[in-house]
Amino acid sequence: MFAALLLCLVGIAVAQRPQPCTTPPQWEGRVFDINEQQKFSLEGKLSYDAVYHRERIVDEIDEGSTADYYDVLSLFDSRVEFVYNFKARNCTRREIQRPWRDFGIRPTDRSYGEAYIGSSVFPSTGVLVTIWAGNFTLPSNDTIDYVSTWTYTGCLPVSRTTYSDKFGSSHLSFYDITVGISDPNVFIPRRECVSAEEWENRYALFDVPHKKIH
Repeated sequence: MFAALLLCLVGIAVAQRPQPCTTPPQWEGRVFDINEQQKFSLEGKLSYDAVYHRERIVDEIDEGSTADYYDVLSLFDSRVEFVYNFKARNCTRREIQRPWRDFGIRPTDRSYGEAYIGSSVFPSTGVLVTIWAGNFTLPSNDTIDYVSTWTYTGCLPVSRTTYSDKFGSSHLSFYDITVGISDPNVFIPRRECVSAEEWENRYALFDVPHKKIH
């Protein structure tokens, strides 16, 4: 399946081989992630900070659904994650086991050229994207293959499709991206996730990236 996807991308890519562009280190946007084999889907708002290895994703809540919805703050340099369950109204603090992976083009990625999403025939009917592929290995020693696209102008992430024999195929899409972080407090944990003492000292504890949080 993954090989077939790459062949399709090669077929639509133009002849020239672009150099890797640089993705903005801090941005916000909506994301949609789905993996049918794992029976997993996610839709929400992502705040992303590659400078200090932080991200926060807040699920979009469907009021008529019985599913759980979460607000997840991940502070990778401190190896801690805060998971707030909107339905249960409780918060769990846990150690991060997975490594940080940013949404920029890695030096080891292979270029598959450029292509238009939509059309290049008429003005404003398509978006030129640059296509790259590669793989990474999880701590469990499972290898994940991926192919990703970024806008040619601005180098904003558009999509990432991953595949492995163990986890199947997953597709992640990005929408409505804005560069920068709109709320400087977005990487401060919710009040429900910390002790009273931590909340009183939240800016000293959580707003300084080199602080170690236990």
